[in-house]
Amino acid sequence: MLGYTAYLHALDYARSRPQGRPPKGKDPAAAQVPIIAHADVRRMLLAQKAYVEGGLALTMYCARLVDEQNTAADADARARAHLLLELLTPVAKSWPSQWCQEANSLAIQVHGGYGYTRDYPVEQFYRDQRLNPIHEGTHGIQGLDLLGRKVRMEGGRAMLAYLEIVAHTVAGAHARAVNGPRPEARCRGPAPASPT
Repeated sequence: MLGYTAYLHALDYARSRPQGRPPKGKDPAAAQVPIIAHADVRRMLLAQKAYVEGGLALTMYCARLVDEQNTAADADARARAHLLLELLTPVAKSWPSQWCQEANSLAIQVHGGYGYTRDYPVEQFYRDQRLNPIHEGTHGIQGLDLLGRKVRMEGGRAMLAYLEIVAHTVAGAHARAVNGPRPEARCRGPAPASPT
């Protein structure tokens, strides 16, 4: 949420802060454009958006798995949700803590020199976000957990369940690319595991 908040502040600032002119606009009398008109600022904003929305989607998916491991209709579905949650927990701890920190850093950069002052809240968001990699552990520690324990647990069942979801998602995306989206289609989650 700190990364997302910093992104929204950077986006607002970029839309309202005039500075410079387009590369083809060399007339010094011409009005300056908002910095969001500059390609590098848009690049930074898009990177922030990808990091924070990816982190949010991952943590929301894990929250859904928490619910499903406790409330799914049958024991197999609850066990599958538990396995997936076990597998994804090190990723959900590590990835957002690093890349949302990078989103905060980019938010400071979008603000330019102002971003590192207390005139704008992005510097506080950065400092607050910096605690997350400390609390959650480094990529190395989470990677040891993921590869050393979670991928191999129960003979790789969690990883196989995850790969089934990926294959189902890819197949659905391919079908939509070939046939076009169905108007009634809604996100329903992964297909149930085939009985094997």
